[in-house]
Amino acid sequence: MISATLTESRHPIKTSLPAGTDATPPKPLATFLGLFSLGLGLAEALTPRGMADTTGVRSPNLLRVYGVREIVSGVGILASRDPAVWLWTRVGGDALDLATLAGAYRAAGDRDRHRIMASAVAVLGVTVLDVLCAADHTFDPVEN
Repeated sequence: MISATLTESRHPIKTSLPAGTDATPPKPLATFLGLFSLGLGLAEALTPRGMADTTGVRSPNLLRVYGVREIVSGVGILASRDPAVWLWTRVGGDALDLATLAGAYRAAGDRDRHRIMASAVAVLGVTVLDVLCAADHTFDPVEN
């Protein structure tokens, strides 16, 4: 009788974790890009004049807005189980950054042009990582 009572329980024994709590570790590149967004965003939002000096883009208010964009993307990547959309926002942000750098280049003197070119090379490098990671998460999403 005791065994019959145990097997006929109204509450079945759970043999798996609830939905949304898998043991799959996050993909390292997405985590890196999320943390990178937070760091870059904080630097742009809190020290826009310093970023203007570093990048050659002489628009501190615009850099502050771009910093907020980076922070939002970073939080979205790190907080989401499937960060594909947030990774694509980084790709869009990269395109915006490159357009901003191109516009700044036309208006810049020689000193700032060197900084702008160095910034463009850095943005292009990160853009490659962003596109690869976003595509990986879009076409091979984390299983639920």
